[in-house]
Amino acid sequence: MKWTEIYIKTTEEASDAISEMLTTIGAGGVVIEDPNEIRRQIESPGSLDYADQDFMDSLGTEVTIKAYFNEEHKPDELAALINEKLSFISQFLEVGRGYTGYERVDDQDWATAWKKHYKPFHISESVVIKPSWEEYDKQDGEIVIELDPGMAFGTGTHETTRLCSQLLERYVEKGDQVIDVGCGTGILSIIALKLGAGRVAAVDIDEVAVRVTRENCEINGVVKDISVSRGVLSDLEPAQADIMVANIIADVIVDLSTQVPKYLKKGGILLTSGIIRERKEEVIETYTGMGFELVSVDEMGEWVAIVFRCQDSL
Repeated sequence: MKWTEIYIKTTEEASDAISEMLTTIGAGGVVIEDPNEIRRQIESPGSLDYADQDFMDSLGTEVTIKAYFNEEHKPDELAALINEKLSFISQFLEVGRGYTGYERVDDQDWATAWKKHYKPFHISESVVIKPSWEEYDKQDGEIVIELDPGMAFGTGTHETTRLCSQLLERYVEKGDQVIDVGCGTGILSIIALKLGAGRVAAVDIDEVAVRVTRENCEINGVVKDISVSRGVLSDLEPAQADIMVANIIADVIVDLSTQVPKYLKKGGILLTSGIIRERKEEVIETYTGMGFELVSVDEMGEWVAIVFRCQDSL
């Protein structure tokens, strides 16, 4: 079997969004080569690694993303679709050079060899993500969610997803009504339900994301309690949810600010992430300016998660 290996040159801030996009359009695997991460590891306090300045300078700052598509995807059609998606992302993030070409590569058992790199891991204190081919002995109090990552070894779980998972564990209470805006693979919807939520409404503008979310709900036996639809928040019927999670990007989160009060009950919690550090204050000022209470700010790497409470006065 042959694979199409496509190359994208981008910025650090856009790498997570682009990787997620590639997965949703059918990539069997995504690998990120980030020189900024290498530099941070070498320069971190207590690191035993050493590199001279010439080497450090040679790393540059451009992030390379490689994605692998099977023979069902025609290279020319794939390139057109990727460029269309990159154009959309560029409205919100600096995407850099973007798509730079592709190569055809042999399988050479690559499609299965990568699995050794992906093991069960804690995405939050009690939630464990487990690939289907791995055995895992569940410990008392743990929640195990089964998700196959595709061949995305080396990337780990996005920091924004980890932040949201930890916040859901902090705030979800039994029976809560939850809305997941921009659900992606559905991982946060599934986590919310497994943590005790009574019902989750998941919505995403991407039809592939909607399909993948439904498949993951089926795998984890939560189809009955998670409704998945294609669209935006305003396409949902006004609700009185206890929690809304929006792991998107700063621009969309800011745009949602006037709609959120229609979907959250008074005292309800809004969990936002996908926000780069440079946009943190803008998001905070937007929501507090509308009367939301700022509850907390958490950071991981270059990413920020912000929690707001919907006030009675809204």
